[in-house]
Amino acid sequence: MKLGRKDICASIVLALALWVAPGVRADVTIRYQSEFKPSAAFGPIIAPFMKTVQAGSATSVRMKGNKAYTTSGNWIQIFDFVKQEVTLIDPAHKTFAAFPVSQFADRMAGAMPQATPEQTQAVQQAMASIKTNVDSKMTGKTTEIQGVQAEEREVTVTMDIPMPAEMNQTGPSARLVMHLWTAKKEEALRVPAIRELTGYQAWQKYVMNPAGMLDKLFGKMPGMSNIMGPTFEEIYKNPSVILRTHIEMYMPFMAAVAKQTAGQDQTVPAIDPDAPLMEMNQEVAELSSAPVDASLFEIPKDYAAVSADDMIREMVKAQSAAMAAAPKTADPK
Repeated sequence: MKLGRKDICASIVLALALWVAPGVRADVTIRYQSEFKPSAAFGPIIAPFMKTVQAGSATSVRMKGNKAYTTSGNWIQIFDFVKQEVTLIDPAHKTFAAFPVSQFADRMAGAMPQATPEQTQAVQQAMASIKTNVDSKMTGKTTEIQGVQAEEREVTVTMDIPMPAEMNQTGPSARLVMHLWTAKKEEALRVPAIRELTGYQAWQKYVMNPAGMLDKLFGKMPGMSNIMGPTFEEIYKNPSVILRTHIEMYMPFMAAVAKQTAGQDQTVPAIDPDAPLMEMNQEVAELSSAPVDASLFEIPKDYAAVSADDMIREMVKAQSAAMAAAPKTADPK
C-alpha cells in the first residue's frame, strides 16, 4: 500500500505524540567531544583562535520526561516539549529568560550585528560570484560507536570562487568533505537512548525548524543562504542520530595566493593544495540511559529573570568578542 502525504504527516504527528507521553519516556544523556586540527602551515597563525573555539566546543543533551537540558559552549537551554517553551540560562550572571520556541529563530536573528547598506551590497556582489555544489552518498561503511551500529554518509561541498588569471588555480577554490556516522534506523528500536534522541531530533525538525532558523540567520549575512543553505538541507535530510563527524576543509585558492606572495613576503607559509587546511572531529563520548537528576531542569532560586532579547544579544556579543580577541594574544606587542 502506498502512503500519501496525509498518511505520512499523520504518522509523524502520532510518533511525536507518543514520544512526548511521559509514561513511555526514558532518561538520556549524550555528550560530544570535539577536536580541531589545523594544518602544520596554518596552525601557528590561528593557534590562539583555535584555543577559544576548542574551549567552547563541548556539547551535551540530557533528557528526562518532557524536558531536555542542552549545553553548547556557554549556552545552556532547557526545552519543555509540552509547553513548547525554551529557557536560556546564563550561569555567569545568574540570569534566565523563557519564551516560546516558535520565537527562537527571530530572537537569534535579531541579535546578529546589523550591516550597513554599503556592506550589504558589497557582500552580495561577492557572494553572487561564488558557485556552490553539494553531493551526498552512502559509503557502505559501518562501525560500532558507543555500542550502537552506525553507517557512514559522505557529504562533499565544493565552491568555485573567481580568481585572477595570474593565480593559475584550477579546480574548485574550496572543498569541504564531511564524513557523518549516524545510527542505523533499526537501532532506534533496540537502543532506548537512540529512540529518545531520534524523537528529540524529530521535534527539533518539525517544531523548531532548524533549516528555517538558518535562513533567518543567513538573512543577516547577504548571500550566505545560497551558499550554505543547500549544505544544511543535505545534513538535516537524514533524521538519524549523528554519532561521529569528521570534516576536512581544503582551500586550494589559499595555496595559490600563498605561492604568488611567497616571493614578496617570506613570512607567508607554503600551503599544500591537496592537503586539508583544517580538520574537525566530533564523536559521542558518553551515551547513557541512566537516571537524570530532576533538579537539573529547575531554575536556581537566586537566578533573576531578564529580557530574552537582551540576554541573547549579550551572549552573542560576548562570544564574538572572545573570537575577535583570541588572535591578538599571538601578538607579542
